[in-house]
Amino acid sequence: MFESNDTFVEDTVKVVESTADKSRMTACIAIAIMLLATSVSISGILQIISIVVLLVLLVTLYIQISNNKNVEYEYDYTNGSLEIAKIINNAKRKSIVTIESAEIKMVAAVGTNESLKYDHVKLKTYDCSAHNEEKKDYILVAHSEAKGNDFKVIFTPSDELLNAMERYNKRDIYR
Repeated sequence: MFESNDTFVEDTVKVVESTADKSRMTACIAIAIMLLATSVSISGILQIISIVVLLVLLVTLYIQISNNKNVEYEYDYTNGSLEIAKIINNAKRKSIVTIESAEIKMVAAVGTNESLKYDHVKLKTYDCSAHNEEKKDYILVAHSEAKGNDFKVIFTPSDELLNAMERYNKRDIYR
């Protein structure tokens, strides 16, 4: 029988709408209602301006609702290479970042001593987490030679994914 030492883990997390997103959406709807009431009660050039602003706000609101309706992040880990992709409405897939095991400096749970070392360091940050308080988020810090700098990824891996990552980066994974 053929045995392979290849490692492949595919993980998908669904993003939960945060309270900030909900309050932003509520504020936009409230402003739209006020603009509608204002445009009905006034006349002249102010009415035209308020109608244009209302239309722009409604288009922005529609785009915001349709883009953030169903967002998932997919983590593919293959033989030491982690690829993170964003899937929108189960139709559009966008690759966010690809990280090789040699580029990883540290992977630690949010709030641990290891992750707090990078809390106040200004790094390019990719937020690919589920925003779910029931699941534990992790911070991955890596250095890319192609980009020439360090960067940080916030994600929500499963235990299976962390175990696979430990095969290639035993000393860099902190649980």
